[in-house]
Amino acid sequence: MTGMGSAVVDDDDVLTLLVERVPETRHLVEEKYGLGQDEAPPKADTGLDLYENLLDILTRSVLQPALEQAKPNSDLLRRCFGFVDDIYNDAGEHRRGAVYFQILECLLEARPYLDNAIPYLRGPVRDRVSRMLKHYEVEGYEHGLPSL
Repeated sequence: MTGMGSAVVDDDDVLTLLVERVPETRHLVEEKYGLGQDEAPPKADTGLDLYENLLDILTRSVLQPALEQAKPNSDLLRRCFGFVDDIYNDAGEHRRGAVYFQILECLLEARPYLDNAIPYLRGPVRDRVSRMLKHYEVEGYEHGLPSL
């Protein structure tokens, strides 16, 4: 579970939080779960779809296309990475693993993904990406990310 202020976000709440924080994902959630327009995302058992939802709905459909842009949409990227921070910080190993494999590792698929993401990485997510870059010995980031 993750604390956000006084609210607690568990794995079944991630989909709802995603749609609230990144409304650009709403149509994909509606399509996947057969929802009517503006119908609330399901809460029960969506934690089972966590890996698939993070990859297909957020990373591949919204985040990576935004990171490919010559002039990235800073508002969209701020919201996407704010969401990532919220579901990663204080999360259990299952959710941290999902974020790592379905979002953070995907930043290494193309140099613009990583380069355009760096300004939006904060806290434990930034630390994790920095360790990942050192571990994989990514050219130009062999010592990890610079301090903020």
